Amino acid sequence: MQKISLFVILSVLLTMPMAFGQEEALGAQKITLTADNTAYQEGDVITITGKIEKVLPGMPVTLQIFFEKNLLQVSQVKVSQDGEFTDTFTAAGPQWQNEGTVIIKSDYGGASTELKIEFFKNTSGVFTSNYEVKIPEGGTFDVPYTMKGGIISSMNLNQKNLSLIINIATSSDGNLNINLPRDSIDSVDSNGQDIDFIVLMYEGNSEIPIQTDFKKTESGDGFRSIDIPVKDGDTKIEIVGTHVVPEFGTIAMIVLAVAIVSIIAVSAKSRLSIMPRV
Repeated sequence: MQKISLFVILSVLLTMPMAFGQEEALGAQKITLTADNTAYQEGDVITITGKIEKVLPGMPVTLQIFFEKNLLQVSQVKVSQDGEFTDTFTAAGPQWQNEGTVIIKSDYGGASTELKIEFFKNTSGVFTSNYEVKIPEGGTFDVPYTMKGGIISSMNLNQKNLSLIINIATSSDGNLNINLPRDSIDSVDSNGQDIDFIVLMYEGNSEIPIQTDFKKTESGDGFRSIDIPVKDGDTKIEIVGTHVVPEFGTIAMIVLAVAIVSIIAVSAKSRLSIMPRV
């Protein structure tokens, strides 16, 4: 009995340092996790990439997607020899019904980390708010819109630039879906055919705008709707057309030409949309 007890004691003593060493190594593990954007709309493909500091041969990383503590998806992702991994999933399906913060959790070798992104329903063409814009020489007109990832603080006409200036405060990446009334602001050629608006984005305190891409969602006899991506930190949007109320007449096209030349001078390249589409 004494020999057995001594053997058990020695076995425990010998294994204790080894167990402690493993826990210490796992505790020192580091995982980095990033997404290709910080906010997504319904139907977007979300790409997750990460890096493992200490690779354990043959062990995959576990990715879990949560929304309001509800588990949406689990995947086992292979880790390369240099510790890198990537996975994609689509923000669509019966579980993606509500807007809010999505948590992406990764687990590997006893270590874990989390990443938060924002999810918005695709509500293009369904306007939840309305802004009453003042016309400089009297009167007003309404601009329906839906803003995701921030709020609109003001909208004003700039008759000199034939534009609508929208001041915004952002809390995350997102988008602005806006319905522009043709009789108040429009962009047409000399034959009355639609041409694209010019959309300029001002970031932070910068006075130099960047031309940004946008999506044309709908148009009719009395309106044109566009969807403009915004990034966290954007402060102002300027939508440039060929006329605003009150009408300037034949000088409108000349002013537009000057505006385009100015834009090219200050904006070397367009900023791509932050909302990748399927």
